[in-house]
Amino acid sequence: MCKVFYYKKYSFNAKTGDLSLNYQITTEQKEILEFTEHIYFPNAPLDLTPEKELVLNDIFFITHIAFGISYYKTMCPEKIIIETGSLSKEQSAFFEKFYVNGLGEFAVKNQLNLQGKIKFPFADKTQSVHSLNLKDRFLVPVGGGKDSCVSMELLKKINTDCCAISVGDPRPIKECIEISGFPFLTLTRKIDSCLIALNQSGTVKNGHVPITGMLAFLLWASAVIYDYQFVALSCEKSANSGNLMQGDLSINHQYSKSFEFECDFYNLTKSVLPDFRYFSLLRPLSELLIAKLFAKDCSDYFSVFTSCNKAFKLDECKRLNRWCGCCDKCRFVFLILAPFMDKETLIQAVGNNPLNDELQINGYRELLGLSGHKPFECVGEIAESRYAFQVLSEHPSWKTDYIIQTLKTDVMKNSQPDENLFTLSTEHLIPELIQDEVIRIFNKNG
Repeated sequence: MCKVFYYKKYSFNAKTGDLSLNYQITTEQKEILEFTEHIYFPNAPLDLTPEKELVLNDIFFITHIAFGISYYKTMCPEKIIIETGSLSKEQSAFFEKFYVNGLGEFAVKNQLNLQGKIKFPFADKTQSVHSLNLKDRFLVPVGGGKDSCVSMELLKKINTDCCAISVGDPRPIKECIEISGFPFLTLTRKIDSCLIALNQSGTVKNGHVPITGMLAFLLWASAVIYDYQFVALSCEKSANSGNLMQGDLSINHQYSKSFEFECDFYNLTKSVLPDFRYFSLLRPLSELLIAKLFAKDCSDYFSVFTSCNKAFKLDECKRLNRWCGCCDKCRFVFLILAPFMDKETLIQAVGNNPLNDELQINGYRELLGLSGHKPFECVGEIAESRYAFQVLSEHPSWKTDYIIQTLKTDVMKNSQPDENLFTLSTEHLIPELIQDEVIRIFNKNG
């Protein structure tokens, strides 16, 4: 008997704002594992029209499939059974790609190859297409880092009607939203405690899931519930760059932040609700350009923004107050901001200077492409790290720091100038409503 993964049921209670997602795994020994995840939408009871209820049911059905990835990966069952409805052929293809690419890093670290092994059943069906005439307003997901701060300040400049939104409210998120002055919505996610216990036990496979892609479905539902036509992400063009290859597949830690996923998700949503748009406002920009904009326009956020993932751990007991200062994300963000920010201001914001810490030499070697591969983290391209490094190597305030001095010869020997680092990409889905103004501002500050 093979392992089977079941999408058992889902339900949404508009009176409480509770979305319940239920899954089941049957093991080879016929043991049954059950999981239920809850997502709570704020401001319940929610006033939904009959048409919105129809649209939300379609969205929550495929949200159920998307969120199953966290539970599926524990055992990677050979067979998938969906008991809550049927996917179209196009939806099936979307989720096969979403699971294989989204679990790419997980597969590599667990010495698996999932390519061609995840098959979603589908039916010959026609997807119902809806229209809600959503208001031309923007939901802006806020993660507490530099990127969403840049997006909020940019949207202020062009006088759009915006609302910040987050899943959970760790301190950096709350404080960044407070500084922005935006109204805000906070969703709450409650993962099944059995999954947490299994992951901690070490008896099942665990690892990275495409969380940005999963949350895209909740943002879509939120746009419908609260009447917003647009969801404006803050993903940059650098997110398109993978970490390594597994056969013919590019393994990209940031797959669900990539333009490829953005386009796939756009096509998926368009087949259900054409008047909705999920897009990244910062897609034309490199990490370098975003860092430059952050340093120029977001000084009010310097003391509260945090890019370190340890500040956002689900377990509040393990959550850091701010930055750890010694992980790949901290190293990269510090490096990329250093050419554009005052040194003491940046050190004060992060809490230490990783560029003057000899214990961080190996981490910087990977970021700079001198060893290993680009770290499995939300970091930019090697060329961007090298550009920032080269600027600092000639800067009076930075050139004597340990990392700069130690790696300067190797970086200069291996570096080639990249003319595209400050060039705007034309690959984006920024809506026509704001596109001209946004591109004008980017060109002015590039």
